[in-house]
Amino acid sequence: MKKPNKTTWLITLVCVILAFFTVKALEGQKTEMEIGGVTSLQTIKKLMDKKKDLEQRREEYDQIIKMQVNELAQYENRAADKSMKLQQMQKEVQETRLAAGLLPVEGPGIEIILNDRKRDSFLNTNLYMMNYFIVHDSDMLHVINELRGAGAEAIAINGTRIMATSRISCGGPTINVGKSERFAPPFVIHAIGDPDALMAGFQREDSIYHDLIAWGLEFQIRRMESIEIPRYLGEIEFTYAEAIQEDE
Repeated sequence: MKKPNKTTWLITLVCVILAFFTVKALEGQKTEMEIGGVTSLQTIKKLMDKKKDLEQRREEYDQIIKMQVNELAQYENRAADKSMKLQQMQKEVQETRLAAGLLPVEGPGIEIILNDRKRDSFLNTNLYMMNYFIVHDSDMLHVINELRGAGAEAIAINGTRIMATSRISCGGPTINVGKSERFAPPFVIHAIGDPDALMAGFQREDSIYHDLIAWGLEFQIRRMESIEIPRYLGEIEFTYAEAIQEDE
């Protein structure tokens, strides 16, 4: 058998070395592929875990937002209730002030002018009867009472608001109204209410209107579409009367 020469050994050695490095290269590529595959799976798992965590946080935030929305709705409802109660209280106060005559008012009604009988309409021999030919405080009270009975909601004499406690008394040739007002004839009375009902009240047979007209006094009545009556300017004080608390 022929021994291999040096060239043959050299070629064989080179082939062995190339084969070795080729194998190593393939093993390295396989390792890199496996490492790359492992890295991708780990990344996906982390992303999945992060997504799950974010979804859980979103649910928690949704619950917080829902609770805050409910609290806001409850607050708004309480605020609305308080607002409604405040409006109701303001309405009741306004109605009370209106009923007490503490607010100026306007509306339809009638105007009455009362005046003494003209002096030239009766003889000098009837001077002793002059007392019958002038407007007295009692006549004024009759007129005011008939207006109230006919449904007058507000009354004023010569621009002075008349209340249930207003004084109407004789002051010689004048009539005292309220605490300090004093008026001489003619007296102008304004009343707010249903004009037809107020007019009809003086058409009754027992009305003071017929008596005053019979004595020749001036008694004029006319409807008015709009009347302004000022508020009561006096003081309303209760020294002895106290409100009785009602049982709830």
